[in-house]
Amino acid sequence: MVDGLILEDEQQQFLRRFLERLLARLLQQSEGANVLASLDGTRADTYSHHVHCLLQMTMVTKKRKSPDGKPTNDLVFSAYVGTNDEVFPFVLSLYVEPGSKIADVTYGKGVFWRKIPRDAYELLPSDIQSGVDCRKLPYMDKSIDCVVFDPPYMHTPGGTAHVNHQNYEGYYKNNSATSEKKYHEAVLDLYFTAAREAWRVLCNGGVYIVKCQDEVCANQQRLTHVELINKLSEYGFVTEDMFVVLRNGKPGVSRLLTQAHARKNHSFFLVFLKPNGRKRWTGLKNRLLVDTNGLGKPRSQPPTNEELPLFP
Repeated sequence: MVDGLILEDEQQQFLRRFLERLLARLLQQSEGANVLASLDGTRADTYSHHVHCLLQMTMVTKKRKSPDGKPTNDLVFSAYVGTNDEVFPFVLSLYVEPGSKIADVTYGKGVFWRKIPRDAYELLPSDIQSGVDCRKLPYMDKSIDCVVFDPPYMHTPGGTAHVNHQNYEGYYKNNSATSEKKYHEAVLDLYFTAAREAWRVLCNGGVYIVKCQDEVCANQQRLTHVELINKLSEYGFVTEDMFVVLRNGKPGVSRLLTQAHARKNHSFFLVFLKPNGRKRWTGLKNRLLVDTNGLGKPRSQPPTNEELPLFP
């Protein structure tokens, strides 16, 4: 910036430097000074003022451009205190366009969808109890816009621990005595094989939403979300976002001798993209409008007894 003026481009900067050097040379040489003075009879030492005026003519004052869009505080954030069904609508709002075909391959009782309008998406629900394994989906290649995956993410040694929460062995039968994978490695194996199948059915540019939680297994800290991000990037997925769900209240502990690690009271929604060439994610122009209450949480949707189709 010179005297409150902003150079418009590199050409004007070059012209400015050239004129300054030319003036310096002419004033250093008596013949040059005489030539300058002969132009209009003005003294040579006043030509610096003339050149300064010329420089001003080569500059323009740039008007600051106002950012596009409109000011708003209605934003989607990366962390929420609440439940899965309260956070999931915001994930969809930011990454999945209304009308998209979504395969929720661990649908269960449909908890995620309690606050999503029934007609917002073309939902294809399935789970292992309905006879559909997330590792072998009944969909064509590149036929799905979004896959949602929320498996049991805790091992259940002996088939009894966490049985009322998420019975891992009962659902997937791959943590038994004859399984090659054990405990946390069995959990990861399910995530990894399901991710490969999701890659197959997702269209280019498709979204893969994964729910997970870190755990301590055999007194060893296992950061599941990090392990998933690293492995899925090897498969070709792009990690686009991460949402932290902080549970309401404190998790209960029945018996504790010595606490060695922090008790987990948060989980994650990981958002992966199946790349569409080199195109980067730029956001949605047509987004799901989340109807929120005064506390900023999505409103519940009217219950429906309509049976959702497995196939489109």
